[in-house]
Amino acid sequence: MAIPRSLLADLSLMCVGMIWGLNFTLIKSSIQWMPPMQFIGLRFLISAVVLFLIFYKHLKKTNRDEVLAGCVIGIFLFLGFLSQTTGLQYTTPGKSGLITSFYIVIVPFIASVLRKKFVGWIPISGALIAFIGLCMISVNNNDLFGFNIGNLLTLLCAFFYALHILAVEHYTPKHNMYILTMVQIGFTAIMSLGYSLIVEPVNFQVPSFVWESIIYTGLLGTCFAFLVQNIAQRYTSSSHTALLLGLEAPFALLFSVIIWGEILTARGLFGSTLIFMAIILVLLGPTLLDRRIRWLSNNKPNVNKTQ
Repeated sequence: MAIPRSLLADLSLMCVGMIWGLNFTLIKSSIQWMPPMQFIGLRFLISAVVLFLIFYKHLKKTNRDEVLAGCVIGIFLFLGFLSQTTGLQYTTPGKSGLITSFYIVIVPFIASVLRKKFVGWIPISGALIAFIGLCMISVNNNDLFGFNIGNLLTLLCAFFYALHILAVEHYTPKHNMYILTMVQIGFTAIMSLGYSLIVEPVNFQVPSFVWESIIYTGLLGTCFAFLVQNIAQRYTSSSHTALLLGLEAPFALLFSVIIWGEILTARGLFGSTLIFMAIILVLLGPTLLDRRIRWLSNNKPNVNKTQ
């Protein structure tokens, strides 16, 4: 019996969510030895080389507009990784994963501004719940008005990731997705390595596990993950895709507790739960509400029915 393509797509996206969840702990461990953007630059360089070797034939058909579009997408991707990886130096992998997933809440707000439409009460409710959760895990116990700098940088990362998603949504229908993927990843590699050479001290004298992490995140966390996402979205809805990729948040928290040894306080656990609930609300709320409205519409009592 053949497995439905939609099921294979869902399982593949769940796998990507798990891979991205593990990324946080691996990167956190690695940047204790190697400068953050040097790590990211090498990771994306490996991915760019592999993608070029596989899809180089597509470059023969490229044009200036596609390259420019890929660079625009790459700018937001680079800024997202810059703020996320820098912030990861000052926070835990679990919190970083949860706060990064904030992009799911932010996207509807930015989209509503660009399209000049009311965002709706579900995203507003989700944002409020997520903000309360963010405060609970970010506020210092000794300073109720002070936020952890790492969590703030990660929140900035979520904003850039939201812009990245909207940029992909805007350009993908118009251009070759393989070229866009290669250009944005190559652009991010160049920008990250350039930033590292200018700002950070170069260091290649690192333990072997750092190189293993670079290879893992480069091949699985970047190259494989982006390709799987592009292919899987042909067989499942965008909302379903976002929900399954959003599993990186609980996976990040799980791996952080198991591998990194993160200890969640009662307040931190409650705050993390609120953020995850907000993400689920924003993703599934509109669909569930629409189904409820249709059910009520189809089950109205027939007042004209004869007795």
